[in-house]
Amino acid sequence: MNIYMHTLTSILVLAAIILMIVILRHRGMLKQEYGLLFSKLVTQVTLPAIIFYALSHSVLEWKYLLLFLIMLISAIIILVIAWFIAKAMRLNHPQTGTFLLVSGFGSSSLLGYALVAELFPHNTDALSEAAFISELGVGLPLFTIGVMIAIYFGNHQKRNSHLIGSALSFFRSPIFIAIVSGTAWSLLNLPVEGILTGSFFDAIHIIGKANTFMVTLTVGVLLQFSALRSILWIALAAIILKLILSPLLVYIPASTMHLEDWQLQVLILEAAMPSAMLSVVLANRYGCDAKLASQLVFITLIVSVFTAPAMLNLFG
Repeated sequence: MNIYMHTLTSILVLAAIILMIVILRHRGMLKQEYGLLFSKLVTQVTLPAIIFYALSHSVLEWKYLLLFLIMLISAIIILVIAWFIAKAMRLNHPQTGTFLLVSGFGSSSLLGYALVAELFPHNTDALSEAAFISELGVGLPLFTIGVMIAIYFGNHQKRNSHLIGSALSFFRSPIFIAIVSGTAWSLLNLPVEGILTGSFFDAIHIIGKANTFMVTLTVGVLLQFSALRSILWIALAAIILKLILSPLLVYIPASTMHLEDWQLQVLILEAAMPSAMLSVVLANRYGCDAKLASQLVFITLIVSVFTAPAMLNLFG
């Protein structure tokens, strides 16, 4: 199966699961208010588990630092542009937080790593690079900057909500604790196998495996197809920023680094992924516009069927 067909099937599978959940909601088996419960389970249980497991098992090589910086700087540029666009569109604070999240962060772990594994099944260096980019180059900014964006804009109408308070709230979260403990576990080269530690990590891995389904549950119960026309310009801006400008911003500096073809392709593919489904979880958990987030995530997911292969063919 080539990369273009795998991109198509992977995205369509996720879309089908989300639509199935929407149908279950319409039949009364699931309720929209369950979205808050699902998002809490993701941010406090399954996501910290998958972060801790991935980081504790990672070999943090310094040679990937430059790739991390490329992804981080491109995300920051996108966030700044998205903020100006949100101001021009006169979006309210919850809508602005949502727009920043879906424009600046992609589904690198959910889709990107799987696609790289299909494209380079026997290239361990490519898989290592993809793991580093997905978990640290994209995931870490989402779990830090993204969470603080969601907290700040979601709580903006509260008088006691300030950027410092938002940051302190993040530093007390299970996500931050998972990042710190997982990184420390890796740097200290602590064991991940054995009778006790092996059983512990098996349990963490099982909990982490539930993350994708819990995220799709959150998207599905919140997704509304009504009034899509009213968000047409917001959706178009998100598509341009996340699916077109993001891989372009990564390609410009990477093209001057004399990278191997596969290294450049991994970078482009990760940058061209649709908006992170975790954007819906964070928006719903911290008070941003979760309905808008679910709509934009679903739209970028469908459009990426065409844009992701095009970006890879154009820049890779």
